[in-house]
Amino acid sequence: MIRDAVIPTFSLGVVVALGALMVPRPADAEPESEPKRAVAVLEYRDGSPALRNAAERVAMILSQKTSLSVLAPKDARQRYGGELDKRVANCAGSARCLRRIGVELGVRELLLIGVSQFGDVILTLQRIDIQTGTVLVRVAEAMASDAAPGDEQFEAYVRRVMPRSDFLRFGTIRIQANLTGATVVVGGQKRGVTPINPIRVRAPATYDIRLDKNGYVPFRISVAVPPDAEVEVKPVLAPSGAMAPAWYKRWWVWAIAGSVLAGTVTVFAATRDSDDKVPVTINPF
Repeated sequence: MIRDAVIPTFSLGVVVALGALMVPRPADAEPESEPKRAVAVLEYRDGSPALRNAAERVAMILSQKTSLSVLAPKDARQRYGGELDKRVANCAGSARCLRRIGVELGVRELLLIGVSQFGDVILTLQRIDIQTGTVLVRVAEAMASDAAPGDEQFEAYVRRVMPRSDFLRFGTIRIQANLTGATVVVGGQKRGVTPINPIRVRAPATYDIRLDKNGYVPFRISVAVPPDAEVEVKPVLAPSGAMAPAWYKRWWVWAIAGSVLAGTVTVFAATRDSDDKVPVTINPF
């Protein structure tokens, strides 16, 4: 794992600044965000063998595409116990009955995936609010008995029942500069001056970061922010002009600058909900 690597950044062939980048860490605290809404995905089958693993596929889509905390069917069975499928079947789609299961699972919503067959296969998605025990949205889709909808089609069904805002995902940029009073611009927007609180941004996305302060060479860098992760940038702004130290003016500093300019630096960020690593590429301008 890379730690405390010192990385020069450049602009127009000139050394812009020296930046130290630490390995990004999980975004445990997002000051502008609310806790993730917990949703359990359950399955109810009326004797039909069609669309195997439909609920698991829906749970995977929610985990990958939304900001929700998703309890997949297999995890719900582990948490609830071996009687879960029987309890869901006994509820026969009743929202008030399913509400009690949601309370025991400790979630705010249930997404019930129903599969039944009367000639055609009927796929239903029913979103249930646990607090009120009411159905918020219900979608039913008829398809041929041998139908095999792909991931894109399943995602389209999910988007019809879940709020659009659930598909907005975020990450965090933490900037720790070597001096105070530097203006911070992220993605073309002024976000304040150093020291600055962690900045919550839409993700996945790449953001240009610039720090400026009179008497110092501007620091510029581009970072790729994964969803649900924190990228930590530790810029070191170097004095400019007559304020620059003697070492900054030596020829070998420029030689190092030329060798680094052609490359990029890749570090890693751990997602908030697991120990899996995802790449974050840091690109000097």
